[in-house]
Amino acid sequence: MKVEVFDDKRSFGHTVAGAVSFFMPIVFVIFIFYEIVEHIYKAGKEKPANFLGDIVEYLFGLGATALAVRMIL
Repeated sequence: MKVEVFDDKRSFGHTVAGAVSFFMPIVFVIFIFYEIVEHIYKAGKEKPANFLGDIVEYLFGLGATALAVRMIL
């Protein structure tokens, strides 16, 4: 399975959500619920690889923010 990362217009939003969740962890819960609903709503239209790609985009934003904060402090 090939995971597609940064494949659509919402990819930037997933990365931003990851970055924001470093400071506000509730965003993680909202993002996961959003992804589950989107996956159910787009059943058959969206490949599971795209779902995993969205999670990777989120984790990229979270990791980049954590790294930047750790470097500054």
